[in-house]
Amino acid sequence: MVFWHYLLPFIFFTALVIQLIYILGIFTRLLSHYDNEPDAEQKKKPSVSIVVAAWNELENLKELLPLLEAQEYPNFEIIVSDDRSVDGTYDYLLFNEGGYKKVNFVRIESLPAHFTAKKYAVTMGIKKATKEIILLTDADCRPTSPHWIDYMVAQMTQGKDIVLGFSPYEYADSRLNSLIRYETFQTALQYFSYALSKMPYMGIGRNLMYRRELFWVTNGFASHHGLLGGDDDLFVNEASNQENVAICIEPEAHIISVPKKTWSEWITQKRRHLSVGKRYKLRDKISLGLLAASHLICWFWFLPVFFIKPEWFEAPEWSRIPTYLLDDYNLQDFYLYNDWMRLITFVFFFWLFIRWIVLAKANKKLNNTVSSWKIPYYDMLYAGYYLIFGLITLFSNPKKIKWR
Repeated sequence: MVFWHYLLPFIFFTALVIQLIYILGIFTRLLSHYDNEPDAEQKKKPSVSIVVAAWNELENLKELLPLLEAQEYPNFEIIVSDDRSVDGTYDYLLFNEGGYKKVNFVRIESLPAHFTAKKYAVTMGIKKATKEIILLTDADCRPTSPHWIDYMVAQMTQGKDIVLGFSPYEYADSRLNSLIRYETFQTALQYFSYALSKMPYMGIGRNLMYRRELFWVTNGFASHHGLLGGDDDLFVNEASNQENVAICIEPEAHIISVPKKTWSEWITQKRRHLSVGKRYKLRDKISLGLLAASHLICWFWFLPVFFIKPEWFEAPEWSRIPTYLLDDYNLQDFYLYNDWMRLITFVFFFWLFIRWIVLAKANKKLNNTVSSWKIPYYDMLYAGYYLIFGLITLFSNPKKIKWR
């Protein structure tokens, strides 16, 4: 039992230190970041191809394509990669029923062996594209302004090949929706902060930009073409380096997406997203593993450490509870226990307070994606999410996870 009196506190305090390093050393990078403003005087801006992979997305395309055409940017095209749709998408695009001026499309009739649908559709869309920069989104997404392209391009300065955008989910009054939006906020906080710390590891395909040349030089999705996920994060993980990634957090460049409505749909989606993490670079797997493990320990190790009574601990005299107060309640035998309990309570809430402050400021930077005052509550739920999905991902085979 004495062994645990040393081991449990050591693990708990180590996790707290690791968490503070991430919070104060990495996450705070986002707080001081400001996007480049688009240059209104620049006459020759790089050309952009917006690529949208679509499978039976006719109704979504009818809403999305007019918003894309309304983008206030001088030189861009829209490529719809129609992946074997049977809902009328092909006829709609073929006869240009929307009267679009900038929309072109490629029709996919069959899927090559060992090539997953989304990656093949994106590849064919990029192959069809004629512009120098590729900007990706999904059919069920909506740009928040006509300046989306302009702000994303403004971040692709000299030496930058990839721009990571933000794609929050729309609000709905449900616990699932709140958790989805908090998880999306946490994911964005991590990949933005890591990129600013020169450790980029992923991006989100709903709002992602890169140079077309980069896609072909790095062989696109060749190394993971058989996995369902990874058309965004695995590509960024392989194609990025310390210097070639920028971020765009401007609210006018956000892409709003529709979240899953049921727990089962969301679980399927998250299993697909998380399963490809096994293919990340070793550096990223270790770093993200430490972040997740330390977060879990801070939340779930608190009570076990709180209730032990280590014989080696002796509180400083100035911090002790006055003896007369213990005598009044006949608690003399619990004096040491009370000092330890107070210490653990203090360090836990100190960590939680620091985390809350930094995350609330980051949330403001990302246009208040979630309610800042609820961050501690959803952070506790997020720890449970980490635990459950971490175990599911650890023991699952990415090749057996379904797309829908």
